[in-house]
Amino acid sequence: MTRISLAGCTPEPMAAYLKSLAVLRLVTDQADPGAKGCWSHEAFCLDSCLDEATLVRFFMDRYRPTPIVAPWNGGSGFYDGDQCGGHRRDPR
Repeated sequence: MTRISLAGCTPEPMAAYLKSLAVLRLVTDQADPGAKGCWSHEAFCLDSCLDEATLVRFFMDRYRPTPIVAPWNGGSGFYDGDQCGGHRRDPR
């Protein structure tokens, strides 16, 4: 297990905190299911079987973005008439 300190992933502001959680989720979903994360000295640390170079290669070459639109849910939620939210028209 290698510990990688991600200095750009700090507990504040909120966007940097959420970025840390996103890195952990993406690594555990797509590269190393056993990865864990913690905070140390105001930086997020990733404990993983990936070393720093392999982590960079993962995000450059193998990372697959999470879809934000799920057509199997009845629509995107962004248009009138979609079944999964969005701005629904009054059926009256």
